[in-house]
This record gives sequence, structure tokens and C-alpha cells, in this order.
Amino acid sequence: MNSLKEAQRERLFYLEFLALFTGQVSRKDLVIRFGISEAAATKDISYYVEVTTDVINYDLRKKCYQFTGGKTYFNYDVDQVLFSLAGERAIAIDPEHAKRLLSWVDTSIKRKVPLEIVATITRCIFQNRKLKAEYVSVSSGSKMRELSPVSIVHDGLRWHIRCYDHKNNEYRDYNLSRFKKVEDSGSSDITLNDDDEWNNEVNLKLIPHPKLEHPETVIMDYDITGDAKYVNIKICLVGYFLRHWHIDYSEDAKGNPRAQQLFLDNKNELIEQGVDRWAFEL
Repeated sequence: MNSLKEAQRERLFYLEFLALFTGQVSRKDLVIRFGISEAAATKDISYYVEVTTDVINYDLRKKCYQFTGGKTYFNYDVDQVLFSLAGERAIAIDPEHAKRLLSWVDTSIKRKVPLEIVATITRCIFQNRKLKAEYVSVSSGSKMRELSPVSIVHDGLRWHIRCYDHKNNEYRDYNLSRFKKVEDSGSSDITLNDDDEWNNEVNLKLIPHPKLEHPETVIMDYDITGDAKYVNIKICLVGYFLRHWHIDYSEDAKGNPRAQQLFLDNKNELIEQGVDRWAFEL
């Protein structure tokens, strides 16, 4: 493939990306993304099928190409993949394809999750499938779990997979870096429609920390107008949001105002509205 023109290699990369992480790809996907004709899309797919080993096969019933588990050609960066699936970043062969200023954003010390684990999980989300997963937790160690993954969440530091836990009959979040093994275990009828904590939102009332010497600085930093900064957020994400923004949610604002410049002013109201108390645990 290295002898191909860059534009075609980019299309083949995107084709394989969709197959690997969503489980299927069609001519229409290439036509919409790259503005090419259906004939050109057909040519790209035919070429990809010819030069790879059993990665995709055409499904007559679904009228698209399905991922079949063969060895893929391209390499992928897990974070770029997940941000792309979440709609935050374009996917391309070169992760640095966009013009960028010299900068430093983040250095992660988290475990690098194997690509095959990520791909299996994302395919199951797209295709409504269940997982048999070996998952390691701080409280119970390594356990096999039956999960239906339904969405992905990035809390600013790490990726979580929102899943329905079939043993406990509830929706929970699972840290992506703690999955040791995953295996597709069949179709699932679980959807996000029944996840109340995902579908219902609350308003966080944030004010400058009461102990700040110069609250006007924080008012400017966070563009606070009126009595507070109000943030509308899904119930299941409240705990992540508070930690990511270093917000003091103690009962009497006992946090260090230099480290926690914002204070949550309606904690009890949020608990009454269904926010679990774990969201306010350290």
C-alpha cells in the first residue's frame, strides 16, 4: 500500500478503521467522508479486500462489509481512536495531520490498553453485543463479568466504558485500563434508553470558593455571571466533573481555596435529585 497515492491510503485507513472499531463499513461511508463517487469507493474496497487477509467480507443481508477478525494493515493510536468515535477529533493515518502550535497538553502514566480490547468493546457498542470480560477492580480484584457496553466516557484523565452489569442488574462505569481480556458473547437487548443516570441531568451551582481572597479572579477565569456558574450535566458524570475541575464539595468549604477555586453550592439539592453519594467521596 505504500506505493499508493496519499489520498487513497487515507481512504483505506478510514475504511479499515470503521471495520475494526464499528464492525462494518460500506461504500456510502467513503462517499460521504471523502466526496468520491460510488465507483471510486467500490474500487477502494475491492483493492483493500485483495491486499489484506480476510479482514472484511460482504454481508448480503446487511448490504455492507463486516469485520471478520483478520490481521489489519494499519496502526492506530487508542486515544485518537476513542476521541474520534466520541466526535472530538478527526481520524487520520498521521495523528499530527492538523496544523498545531508547539505545545504540551498531557502526559499519561496510565496503562496502554491493547488495541484488540478497545476494538472489541467499541464493536460491541455499535452492534449491541455483550462482553465476557476479565476486569480488575480495587475492591474485588480480578473477576469475570458479563457486561453490555453502551457508551464511552472521558473524564479528563482516563477513559471509562458505561456498561450494563448483568449480574448486578444495573448500569455502571468501568475503567478502560482495568480490562484484562474481553470476548464478544452474543447479542444484547440493552440500550442507553433505560439508563436513568445517563438520560437525566442536574444543574451544578458553582461559586468562587468562599475563602478566596480575590474571588473576582475566579469570576473572570470561569466567566461567572450573576450569582453562580450553572453547569448542566448527566447524573452519572457529576463525580468525574467535580474531580476534574478540582471543585470543593465539602460541607463547610474546608478545602484549600488556592487548589479548589470553585465551590459546589447545591450539593444537598443534587443528592435529592438522584446523584449518588459516591460522587462526593474522595
